[in-house]
Amino acid sequence: MALLGSGILAFGLYHVHSLSGVTEGGVLGMTLLLHHWFGISPAVSGFVMNAACYVLGWRLLGWKLLASSLFATAATSLGVDLLAACYSFPPMDPMLASVFGGALIGLSLGMVFLQGATTGGTDLIARLLKLRFGHLPMGTLVMAVDLVVIALAALAFHSLSSALYGLVSLYISSLVIDRVLYGLDNAKVAYIISDRYQAICDAIIH
Repeated sequence: MALLGSGILAFGLYHVHSLSGVTEGGVLGMTLLLHHWFGISPAVSGFVMNAACYVLGWRLLGWKLLASSLFATAATSLGVDLLAACYSFPPMDPMLASVFGGALIGLSLGMVFLQGATTGGTDLIARLLKLRFGHLPMGTLVMAVDLVVIALAALAFHSLSSALYGLVSLYISSLVIDRVLYGLDNAKVAYIISDRYQAICDAIIH
């Protein structure tokens, strides 16, 4: 399941988003920002940030999550190379890429999270934040982390439209993540405060 999710992520993230000019969040977005600001190689900065996230993950979440996350990260990278070798995907309309790519990314991350893994980077950061903010759904935590990166990218590259496409994709992916993790059922809780509680209880029950 994690392998399938990583393959879907590779397609959605790199072959739908990147080729269509949609701003990326996560570690990929941060590596581009560091290269733009300080000239740091994206490969070097990506390795350092992912390594730091993995060390934190190992310290706070244990070896199992670290091993499964390394597997998912490697599978995603391999998926990108395999897809690129098999077919050169043409860029699509940015709005279509935002909607379709966001749905694919949300589906893939939800599948990976269900297996107790992450794909590294900000996904792992969101998983660590879940330890502190357990009441928040994973989709919201992923969106919060990536939102900061997209906002910085908009300021750095002066590309508001690309960043807005990224926000559309981020919102859709967060919704899909929560649907995959928590299902389609929704519930509402209503607190009724009254000194006529017995009459209200009888009316609701009967």
